[in-house]
Amino acid sequence: MKNYSQNTSHQADQDAKIQKAFEEACLLLLHRVGQANLPENQLLRVEVKAPNLCLTDWLATQPHLPRYYWSDRQRYTEMAGIGEAHVVTPEGSSPVTNACHQIRMHLPTNNPRARYYGGFRFHFNNRDDAEWHDFKKCRFVAPLVDIYRKGETCLLSCTLNGERGRLAAQHLLSTLKYTYSKHAYLPRFYDRADTPDYPEWCGLVRAALDDFKHTDLQKVVLARQTVFHARETINPFALLQRLYRKAHNVYLFCFQPEPSRAFLGASPECLYQRLETRIYSEALAGTCPRGNTPEADKDLELALLNSKKDNREHHIVRESIMDTLSGLCTEAHADATPHIVKLSHCQHLRTPITGILVPDVTDDSLLSTLHPTPAVGGTPAAAAMRWILKKEPFERGIYASPVGWIGADAADFCVGIRSGLTVDKTLNLYTGAGIVSGSDPHEEWLELDAKLAQFLDIITGDDTDGST
Repeated sequence: MKNYSQNTSHQADQDAKIQKAFEEACLLLLHRVGQANLPENQLLRVEVKAPNLCLTDWLATQPHLPRYYWSDRQRYTEMAGIGEAHVVTPEGSSPVTNACHQIRMHLPTNNPRARYYGGFRFHFNNRDDAEWHDFKKCRFVAPLVDIYRKGETCLLSCTLNGERGRLAAQHLLSTLKYTYSKHAYLPRFYDRADTPDYPEWCGLVRAALDDFKHTDLQKVVLARQTVFHARETINPFALLQRLYRKAHNVYLFCFQPEPSRAFLGASPECLYQRLETRIYSEALAGTCPRGNTPEADKDLELALLNSKKDNREHHIVRESIMDTLSGLCTEAHADATPHIVKLSHCQHLRTPITGILVPDVTDDSLLSTLHPTPAVGGTPAAAAMRWILKKEPFERGIYASPVGWIGADAADFCVGIRSGLTVDKTLNLYTGAGIVSGSDPHEEWLELDAKLAQFLDIITGDDTDGST
């Protein structure tokens, strides 16, 4: 009891110190926002030092909307944002190119940490799916107020968009509080439904295998939508903070543009990271589960490394990315053989790819040419995309699309897999599997379940707090 009391007292003291430091940071930033000289037709970023706190626990309790979160795979840099200083939602035939152009026009020039966060649809088709309406064809946001952490350094920041933006930032800062919960409320989930269901899935896989024999298709990635319901509106950040604790070596993101709708995920796959003209990408394809013991885990790892089917699938992805980057880089390099990356519930084949970009290459060029990789679309890309659009019985939305951020001299995008969409009391989860010659429908279905496991552990286990 003595140790418990001491620990409780110590935690209370720490919370009081963080709360005081947070309030002081808000007041200082409020003052600097009021004194800032605002440029015309461009955003301005103003920031102050802030206490180091758990951003997912803090964001899960915030009543302000919209809310945004992003973290890299190493949890070295992360951002928790509230409100919107500027939103880019271009339509037309080239929404990604138009978005990147608008971002370059408006990005603050006074701070390298100024970023737009967002993503775009997997298919730019005319389907107007109500579930994805708020995410548009393409949507990027500069948060109004954010906490940005890099290593042990935390900064509280405002991005100002004219006098109107200054007033909005001042109002938000004057009401911003240090509140947090390590276990924000998450209701129970029930009534699982898969689209396609198992018989439909087997039929689609067999149709793909047949088309491999009669067309130029070599690979197609099929996805499944798994739907759960709750009796109360879902707080997406309650899901995110549980992913934060359970899922490792993954990108984490949650974009909530309006109260009842959010897209979140824990993606293991990097589309690309850019620092000036240096670029990193990777091939991530070929999957097996984790073992229940170290010996079983090692056996599964060796089986994956020696699997002809998985290595064929991985080779297709690796060669496609290398071919794409060879036209955008003065030099590009890929490891000769893949290595194993282990996640909490599955393991993958991964090949790192690096390069030096041609100086004139921009992020819209990278996004337009790298997406979709054969890891989420197929080969040939155009034929696979047509096949998916025709055959897949649901709208992918942003699932399996680039999700990330763009800054003045850098960018970082993951592939939006291992992800879900919350809509009021409904949770839609998405998983996919690469189908190549030799694929078995049942084995591919089991792979989908392995990829879904990190979410299932959260929504069907002890992490939920509600009652059925």
